[in-house]
Amino acid sequence: MAYLRCTECGSKALIAASQCPRCAHPFALHDARGNRVKLTRCRGCGIMHRFDASCHWCGPLAPRFRVSPQLVRGAAVLALVAGAAAGVWRTGPALESAADGIAREWSTASTLPMAVAQRDVAGSAPRSATVADAPTASDTLSYAAAANGALIASSDSIEWTPAVARTWVNVRADASRGGEVVGVIKPASRAMLGTDRAGWRQVRSTDVSGWVDPRLFEPDSLRTRGE
Repeated sequence: MAYLRCTECGSKALIAASQCPRCAHPFALHDARGNRVKLTRCRGCGIMHRFDASCHWCGPLAPRFRVSPQLVRGAAVLALVAGAAAGVWRTGPALESAADGIAREWSTASTLPMAVAQRDVAGSAPRSATVADAPTASDTLSYAAAANGALIASSDSIEWTPAVARTWVNVRADASRGGEVVGVIKPASRAMLGTDRAGWRQVRSTDVSGWVDPRLFEPDSLRTRGE
């Protein structure tokens, strides 16, 4: 049989229903004239949804396509030709000449001073800055490593608790019922619950993160996972 699924509580309903039998949330299945729109079945979860919108639970699915053997053979031939051309180009004398020219240009540029005048706070005479005054690649990597370490330390300060979803759970961008739904966690799926804010818990799973109602979860254990 064909079923609808409530976007608020995740309960199933027959395709002829106009609202959720559990929470009474209305199904938006009529157009501006009041006529019932056509429905289509989702290839991912099998739930019916409006033909002019993507599935609320699975989102837009990639179109199915088949790669022909001719396309595979053509790509392989093209790769072989490109590899042979690159090998010939690398062994040619023109490459060595170009490398020597670049090395000479770099050596000359590194010894020339930059025409940049800088004045100290105390009002000393301007000095001429050289290429060595610019930040090096090692300095940039050090700054990036320090920033990355700060982000990791901030994330590790949150105490995460493993949990299992009791039913379909909407993941919201903010810790409120009016927050935008950014994803869905399926029943019996494992997730990590973190910070508590105004009765909501921060959640992190394999493909979505945000805020959820903790009452829709239970502690992770072998019993809840059916192992």
